[in-house]
Amino acid sequence: MIGSVGIAEAVASRHRELAGVLEAVQPNIVSADSQLPGWSRLNIVCHLRYGAQASHRMTSDALAGQPTAFYPGGRSAQRPSTLHPGPQESPADVVKSLIEASAALDELWAQIPPEAWDGTTVCEPEDSPDIGPITLLQLAILRLTEVEVHGTDLDLGLCDWSDPFIDAALPMRIAWLPRRHTPSQAPSGSWNLVASDGPSFNVALSQRVVSASPGKAYQADATISGPKADLLGLLLGRVDVADLAIAGDETTARRFATTFLPP
Repeated sequence: MIGSVGIAEAVASRHRELAGVLEAVQPNIVSADSQLPGWSRLNIVCHLRYGAQASHRMTSDALAGQPTAFYPGGRSAQRPSTLHPGPQESPADVVKSLIEASAALDELWAQIPPEAWDGTTVCEPEDSPDIGPITLLQLAILRLTEVEVHGTDLDLGLCDWSDPFIDAALPMRIAWLPRRHTPSQAPSGSWNLVASDGPSFNVALSQRVVSASPGKAYQADATISGPKADLLGLLLGRVDVADLAIAGDETTARRFATTFLPP
């Protein structure tokens, strides 16, 4: 798997790609619909801008040993306003500020020594839990997820998801399933996710407890197979399970996406 410095470099590379395509199009193109249902390209650019600003703030706070949160005001209360331009702000203004915020984040991350990426924990305030404690490296992978996935959502000709992104994000998303999903009504089941060009993973739900681990299970209720990019797309809500190869119990296989809702 690519190391921490490589993740930061991959983020910076995608930032440059975003800047290149967004600076090259007219404001009316930025304001048009994206490939993500219900989102305009401008909504995505606003979201990416806020993500760069929040990641910079969270990194600085974590390095200083201070609690921090992506949405200090609470996700439900604060998130909607971050998806739109500010008063009197034009699409060109939003693009410019995204590029500036991204460059500032890249500069900060370029200064972090390798040992600090895994050795520094980003802790949320006790009264504002959201995603739980993560390392700086995981924060960087989340930023890489934003720019890779939403960069494609823009439908402006950016390249498909990169291998560094897929190889870092797929195992992290699998490992996070137990702590980010507490299905209360979903029936028990077990799934084996098999990448035709990469690793396999076991996921199970039993008595409302989720377990996840790398490796191939021989007695899973259902096996879902496909390229590693498509398995990550399934976890992120960008690929339908029906578009992947299914073996075993088809009903259980199709239940995966409703049991483990995307972020």
